Amino acid sequence: MIDSTPEGIARVIADGESQTTEFKSRLPPGHVVASVLAAFANTKGGILLIGVGDKGEILGLSDDEVRNVINRLQRIAASLLPWSMNVGVVEIDGKNIVYAIVDKAPAYYYPITTSTGMLYQRDLAKVVEVPAADFLDLEIRAKISSVQPDKEAVAFVAMSFREEEEPALVDYFRAMERAVRATELPIKLVRVDLVDGDYEISQRIMEEIDKADIVIADFTLNSSNVYFELGYARGKNRRIIQIARKGTHLEFDIRNWRTVFYRNATELEEKLGPELKAAYASIVGNAS
Repeated sequence: MIDSTPEGIARVIADGESQTTEFKSRLPPGHVVASVLAAFANTKGGILLIGVGDKGEILGLSDDEVRNVINRLQRIAASLLPWSMNVGVVEIDGKNIVYAIVDKAPAYYYPITTSTGMLYQRDLAKVVEVPAADFLDLEIRAKISSVQPDKEAVAFVAMSFREEEEPALVDYFRAMERAVRATELPIKLVRVDLVDGDYEISQRIMEEIDKADIVIADFTLNSSNVYFELGYARGKNRRIIQIARKGTHLEFDIRNWRTVFYRNATELEEKLGPELKAAYASIVGNAS
């Protein structure tokens, strides 16, 4: 637990930058901030301090800068992290320092990716990009290999059915199937329009989500049925993987949740694999 009192922040500054501490004299561009926050979340958690030089110099921020920095940090965090981030300001030596404290991501949200799909961790006092294929840490690998390795997980797919309007939807679903096969895990994809039988579709959707462990919600084409299915799934506390093709407009109640964006079917396949592995590890871990 990081002490966010002025005395606690002063001690953090005195200790210098580290795996859990980063200094910035001014708030950098959004993508840089996102990489720092994601790296903390994917490692041990940490604190970002704005208004502090690389060597721990107390530079401070004006009152206007404080308001702007806090607002931007909160907006970036809301689009990146599925939980709230502790953001505030303290006065040290008569100067304003803004802090952002990031918790380590819990297993059911791990790993945290940026809006561009990049994965980051901390290496000592640096942010480093990590290839998706190498990202799963030993804890998750251990869960997958040793805890109920044969347990089947059901992944319900919520997506647009308007294939006549957007033929690429077929390719996107095929990419999901390939991503599942590539994980070599016992994950079964279910899509309601591919379920045989005579049924009322809304009721059947809810029944399938009730039975699912994971819900993959693809907002490409911004279909109303996906909003309904995702809302029901969140109410049932299902593990959510939220995805969308780049350029998709997300409504206000969705855009604050982490979304994996992809440009094409190949990129969707590459990005979905690590998400599925992390989701499966969380499921078997919770079942143990």
